[in-house]
Amino acid sequence: MSDVALLFLRLVVSLSMLMGHGIGKVLNPSGYVNFIEAIFKWGPLSPFLAYMSILAETLFQVLILLGLFTRISSLISAINMFVAVFVFHIFIRGDEFSGFEKPLLYMTIYIFLTLAGAGKYSIDEIIRRR
Repeated sequence: MSDVALLFLRLVVSLSMLMGHGIGKVLNPSGYVNFIEAIFKWGPLSPFLAYMSILAETLFQVLILLGLFTRISSLISAINMFVAVFVFHIFIRGDEFSGFEKPLLYMTIYIFLTLAGAGKYSIDEIIRRR
């Protein structure tokens, strides 16, 4: 049962992030450019953070969805959400809890997947068995 729960969690969280955040940045060039320009104003690490954020919300979500390199993909996604919560929402915008609740929940789920792994129904498990 826990492997089915891990599969369900992986599918829901990765598809939600991919459809709600990642695809829009990739398919909408003006949104992508606005996102990059906004992040670049943060300082010397900004270009790296901007591109890692886009990768975390697209490529690494596909990997989580497939259950391939799940732990590292989830860790990168958790770090991305950490930056979103603590740098963007709290430090830069000064949001109240309701403003960073969703990225905080994503971060928590990604930390869980980093610790738990992908489960039995994953490419990681197929690779592990060989």
